[in-house]
Amino acid sequence: MSKTINTRTGDTITNNKNFVLRIAHGKSFYFDPQTNRIDSLENDPQGKIMLQQADDAAMEKAIADMNAGLGGTWFKHCEKMGINRGSRYKNMKDFDTRTITVWDSQMGDRYRYPVEMDDLQWELQDSTKMVLDYECQFAVADYHGRKWYAWFAPEIPVQDGPWQLCGLPGLIMEAITADGEYGFTIKGIQQCDEPLGDSYEDPDKIYRSKRITVLRMKDYGRRNRAAQVSAMTGGKVNIKQTEYKENIDFLETDYHE
Repeated sequence: MSKTINTRTGDTITNNKNFVLRIAHGKSFYFDPQTNRIDSLENDPQGKIMLQQADDAAMEKAIADMNAGLGGTWFKHCEKMGINRGSRYKNMKDFDTRTITVWDSQMGDRYRYPVEMDDLQWELQDSTKMVLDYECQFAVADYHGRKWYAWFAPEIPVQDGPWQLCGLPGLIMEAITADGEYGFTIKGIQQCDEPLGDSYEDPDKIYRSKRITVLRMKDYGRRNRAAQVSAMTGGKVNIKQTEYKENIDFLETDYHE
């Protein structure tokens, strides 16, 4: 769960997205399943052809809508056809090296950078709550600019959780920032025989970087999106600033320092 604000009315809009946390043999993979599905298709010759055909069909429908004075867009048709990506963010945790490898993007460019697990230090608290019929203990931490409240299940003996959250003696079942701008809640747990996952990293198309550097680039891009799109397309595409501006900050805010 994350929030944005309507800059015209001041209303807060809640956005919900589904992610998967897959855990196996001292590692875990956290990803958007829709994005992972599209990435896997792009790495298969037949899948790549299918995606291109669907993309062309979506563009034809968008042009037809435009000519008919309707409101359909290429993105909306991609969404209807199930060929749109979700979040580009994903990470791989390695508990032996105590390192989180993060993949993210900004304006089409792909980035990879490491995060140290030891950046996150929890303080255990006395209170408990029930999540998915598991009794969960409360913990608090300051992490990369935000204060986090988390509830973990000691009954599930893995030191993992959503996003970059980890390091508690049990699976993190629910977590929220102190200001309520971001939060994670587990929807279900199941065993599976599938492999941990593939980042589908193409070394020729990804930049190795640092966490703060990528966050600062994403912040600049967010504040100057219209100008960047215009520059990238030689002025052929111009977008208006949306009233639903993402002026709630990122999950990590220490890039301001």
